[in-house]
Amino acid sequence: MRVAAEQRIVKRRMDEYLWWEKSAANVRLRALLRKHFLDFDRVAIVGGMVRDIARAGKCAFHSDIDLVIEAPAQAVAEVAARNGARNNQFGGYSFSADGWKLDFWAMETTWAAREGHVQVCRLEDITRCTFFDWDAILYDLKERKVICADSYLDDVRRGTMDISLLPNPSHLGNLYRAVRRILAWDLEPGPRLMAFIDKYLDDDGFEGVVREESKRCKQRFLHTFGDARTLRSHLACRDDRRQISTAYAKQMSLPGMTHLAA
Repeated sequence: MRVAAEQRIVKRRMDEYLWWEKSAANVRLRALLRKHFLDFDRVAIVGGMVRDIARAGKCAFHSDIDLVIEAPAQAVAEVAARNGARNNQFGGYSFSADGWKLDFWAMETTWAAREGHVQVCRLEDITRCTFFDWDAILYDLKERKVICADSYLDDVRRGTMDISLLPNPSHLGNLYRAVRRILAWDLEPGPRLMAFIDKYLDDDGFEGVVREESKRCKQRFLHTFGDARTLRSHLACRDDRRQISTAYAKQMSLPGMTHLAA
């Protein structure tokens, strides 16, 4: 499936996956959302799920679900307490149930808002809070609408990923995600992202992303690049990576590894 041509197509894909899909897993997901989150006036899925379904359809999504809630922090904390949710490392909560893992935040406790990098007053402001511009997309569960910049799908179709908000709570974590996405999805890093890679992907950074992969993935490949310089060159040059794309595409376990349409 190709990148959605218009926001209405993203909406249709999300609507079908969340509200019409009849698989047991999706039925359980609907029940979880209705039980724990749909009493709030505004709550949205942010980033990964919407991004992957927008770029390649439901088969590209195999991950956790992140939600942001337009409600006071105390009200969100009460939901967390009722479900035995634990604190996650970025100021929100996390719990697993019925085969799904959900992370959720009150808007005011999202990292960018808490640290004062973005003034967050409504769900739409969350699109300015993500490190990667490809993560700056939301699906409002109550209104069943997609929230993103007008240029969002054009950027995804071009296969160019860049940084939206540079300050972030984990340089290594975002370096690892950048490396994995560029390689697995055959992306072109934008100028801000390439500068970030050049700054942080030194010898220590290379060792760090290799360690991250070993912790997160059963199938590992990044160590085969050998050193930071070689990995940087493959990240910067699509022609270099395409010579080995079949090898690493088979070994990397990032969900939704199909290459973007040209």
